[in-house]
Amino acid sequence: MSNVLTPPSILEILQKATEYLARKGIDTARLDAELLLGHVLGLERIQLYVKFDQPLQSIELDRYRVAIARRGKRMPVAYIIGSKEFYSLELAVNPNVLIPRPETELLVDWVLDYLGSNGGRKRTNIVELGTGTGAIAVSVGYTALHKGQEGLRIFATDISREALQIAQANVDKWQVGEVVQLYQGDLLQPLPWELAFQVDLVVSNPPYIASEEIRGLAPEIREYEPLGALDGGPDGLAFYRRIYDESRDFLVPGGHVVLEIGHGQGQHVMDLARQYGYTDIELHHDYSDKERMVTVKWR
Repeated sequence: MSNVLTPPSILEILQKATEYLARKGIDTARLDAELLLGHVLGLERIQLYVKFDQPLQSIELDRYRVAIARRGKRMPVAYIIGSKEFYSLELAVNPNVLIPRPETELLVDWVLDYLGSNGGRKRTNIVELGTGTGAIAVSVGYTALHKGQEGLRIFATDISREALQIAQANVDKWQVGEVVQLYQGDLLQPLPWELAFQVDLVVSNPPYIASEEIRGLAPEIREYEPLGALDGGPDGLAFYRRIYDESRDFLVPGGHVVLEIGHGQGQHVMDLARQYGYTDIELHHDYSDKERMVTVKWR
């Protein structure tokens, strides 16, 4: 009688991984198990079930066990895989950058609508603050280029050199270097002064979580995502004050500021806009009907 163990099949290993992740308190255990196995095998999730009885090779099983162990420690799937889809683009991510959220696509939609309504302009200058992965800048640049938008320039800043390395990788992957330029520094500080009073639009998903609330976040966020991209100061509004203040030295008359916000922050962020002299202040909700974005115009 042979003592050789039969390698587990895709279906068997998925079931075991799902049970393990569920015991670790992960609500999306099955989905995460499928995503990680698909990554290890180079397959789409649907392909896993087409090949459900296929045995795993020992090297594949070892790699999968490492991935599942990391997820069991609450490391986000995107960091384990090294990528995240945003606005239908696969973007590189690592723990030096915030993982792009679907809600932020609302900002991209607004910016693209803005570009569409200003199609007659010869040049449009957009500044993105705290670009991280470059998700907003790359998505806007890629979509605008494929729509034939001319004269667009996007200046994206981030204080983190490591974050900008990821952003540059995404700029290069999606070939938007002709419109997206990256600058290291704090908010608007690194921008060339030739842009003074020449910017049409400032867009940002700034840190907006109050400092004392960080400890209450899910382990995936609290323990793995960069705190500098989350902590918005004692009241969560520190970056909104700075953005409204500093943007006034760069915006053209009638220029816009577009900001992502946390749920429940809408009134506060709108009040700040008024204090800094902005007009046409609007609050926008996401598809879950949560407060998600404030848009304002510089007088």
